Amino acid sequence: MNGNRTLAKAFMDRAFVDQEARQWEKLMVELLEKLELNEEERERAIKHYNTLARQVARKLGVGETDVHIIVQGSMRTQTTVAPRGREKFDLDIVVKLTGGKFRGVHPDEFFKDFGDSLRGLNDAAGEPKPKPRCWRLQYTNEPFYFDVTPALPDSFGITGTDLRVRDPEMGWSPSNPEEFADWFCDAANLKFKFQTRLAIAMDARQEIDDVPSGPVAIDDILRRTVQLIKLHRDLLYFGESDAVKEGKPISVILVTLATWAYMTAYANRHTYSNAIEVLLDVVERMPEYIEFDGKEYTVSNPSHDDENFAERWNGDGGKRASAFFRWHKQLKADLAALFADSYSRAHEDRVRKIFGQYGVDAWKASLAPASTGLLNSLMKSTPGGERKNPSVPVPSGSRKDTLA
Repeated sequence: MNGNRTLAKAFMDRAFVDQEARQWEKLMVELLEKLELNEEERERAIKHYNTLARQVARKLGVGETDVHIIVQGSMRTQTTVAPRGREKFDLDIVVKLTGGKFRGVHPDEFFKDFGDSLRGLNDAAGEPKPKPRCWRLQYTNEPFYFDVTPALPDSFGITGTDLRVRDPEMGWSPSNPEEFADWFCDAANLKFKFQTRLAIAMDARQEIDDVPSGPVAIDDILRRTVQLIKLHRDLLYFGESDAVKEGKPISVILVTLATWAYMTAYANRHTYSNAIEVLLDVVERMPEYIEFDGKEYTVSNPSHDDENFAERWNGDGGKRASAFFRWHKQLKADLAALFADSYSRAHEDRVRKIFGQYGVDAWKASLAPASTGLLNSLMKSTPGGERKNPSVPVPSGSRKDTLA
């Protein structure tokens, strides 16, 4: 860890750091579990996926075997998080289409025809709204919405991971969500010396008709870090105008930068003693993996060099790049302020900036002498009461109250 690693170093210099870290880890893990997509919601999402695939096949006049749903983004990497009662879960799917019908098709025509096939899906989905590369389905009666991206395989076969998606400026743009998810999951499975056990293997290499459904392991530091930074971003932008939200840092950039930073931290794994130190160092390192040649920004897809996740940063007069660096500076400041005091003396406003009001309620409950437990307090404070988690056995030796 070099001299620039100020966030983690400040925390390590604190007295009783391991005890403090365990308290913060307990709060983070149990809060984030409450802010994830739960089992019942996941099952409803899968039902909507299946309905969507059948209708697309029927309206486009292709066989159901020519329509393949690929779950991407937070649902595939198991990093869904949303401030309950504020914003919906953003669930991303790719619909890979194959068959001779699409040979030589123009990208704009392909995109429009696909959007037409989504109309009249059902009352819950609403009217599809076009975005640059995808169509948004709001699902007004659900806690989530879908961003549905139509894609064609380069090989015109149902196998393979290299895809083409419509881009309003480039025509066709490369994409490979499956390989990107594999890269993230491989990194997430890297464990530090201080961790007492290995996480359950997260197999994201299966055919993605099977949506990952097991609970996120307690020692899953990278996934928890990604959830935390996404939560902070969403809280920061809540209530802003659509124009301001247009510059909001997109999740794939946050995930990519955090994963590179985590892999670097893992290479220096002997220098860490707890998960909070890793989290802080990952956050601080994130901008190091943004390339800038004086004219253009690049955040390359690690599994496809031809895809630049920061491409839109280079055509908006600096709006998105400036928004990212402002958010990152605020995240560092909020984390530094939060950990400036001990867990029991933390300031309510500082807790709220990172975790939201649910986090404040949970933190206060954890300090109350007569508290019946943080998890029970969270269940009471969350709308709808207790939320079910998938019934997967907890491995022997696991610690349910920590990130590591």
